[in-house]
Amino acid sequence: MDFNAKIAFNNLKMEIANELGYNYNNITDKVESNAPQDTIMGHAKNILAGEQVGGQMSKKLVELGEKALLDKYNSQN
Repeated sequence: MDFNAKIAFNNLKMEIANELGYNYNNITDKVESNAPQDTIMGHAKNILAGEQVGGQMSKKLVELGEKALLDKYNSQN
């Protein structure tokens, strides 16, 4: 992955994590819940946080792709 693309991807991840009330850890490149870390509950909530953030990222990237395709199509007509 291109370095600039990785930065943009991580920025999107951080933005969505913050919107959902989670933390994005730049050092570990992971989304973390606000539950106590290093506990079973903390690990479970981190998994849920990662799933939710990943799902929202996928949705956002699809929306951006659709918009780009529509813009390209509309500019040709």
